[in-house]
Amino acid sequence: MLVLMACDASPIDTGDSAVVEDTEITDYVVTTWTDPDPLVAGSTGELYVQVTDQDGRPIEDLQQNHERLVHNVLISADWSFYAHVHHEDYYEVTVDDLKSGTLHAPVTPPLAGRYLVALNFAHDNQWLSHEAEFEATGEPPMAASPDTTPVSESSDEGVTGTLSWASTPMAGYSSTWTVTLRDAEGNDVTDIEQYLGADAHAALVNTTLDWVSHTHAYVPGMETMSPSMDMPHLYPGPFVDFRYVFPTGGAYKMWVQFTRSSTPGLVYTLPFVFSVEG
Repeated sequence: MLVLMACDASPIDTGDSAVVEDTEITDYVVTTWTDPDPLVAGSTGELYVQVTDQDGRPIEDLQQNHERLVHNVLISADWSFYAHVHHEDYYEVTVDDLKSGTLHAPVTPPLAGRYLVALNFAHDNQWLSHEAEFEATGEPPMAASPDTTPVSESSDEGVTGTLSWASTPMAGYSSTWTVTLRDAEGNDVTDIEQYLGADAHAALVNTTLDWVSHTHAYVPGMETMSPSMDMPHLYPGPFVDFRYVFPTGGAYKMWVQFTRSSTPGLVYTLPFVFSVEG
């Protein structure tokens, strides 16, 4: 993934909204802002994303990747809040949206404090990413720091996931892990279906929120897949495998998401906390 660096840019006029952060990479400028600014804990606002070239011309032909144009992952600084949202989850993509290179999605921060926004999108068959932050005001405040207590078992909507590692994860080396899924009666979950073009998704972040990444259930050759390629369905359950190379040692939090054919429209989210040896 390509990480975008800071530069100057101006968002389109959005009334009383304000810029969160401006960034660029090579031929692209990404601008993110919220309306209102700042957002207020417990209240719903909008997160906007605009992609232009370096001359300010909107990128009108963002490439669909994993069934969406822009993926927005939101994580609170204390690790207590996670959301994975998209414009298409709430609104139709209009001609005006495409012409302005701008998409948006509702955001409801539950706590006052700092939030990370990790964006993934594609253009000209390139995978691209961008990171920004925003603050929410109001009450109650989030914790001063993340809770790094290890969590290897997590439940959501009657499904429990258990995290296991092929070997101790080591920074700089490929780590392999499995999430095993069982229902409330202890039966294997065997009806996983693809969610956003993959059997499962995993968002990963470190304690300082200065590193964040997103990966998918492991498929041989996935590292060379282009945004337009479909990932095969390999994991009906109960086992889902992942692989990743963590950059440094320390504590990480991971949110695994998937769907089941028996519960249409329900996205399961399972959080785990673990340490990587440096």
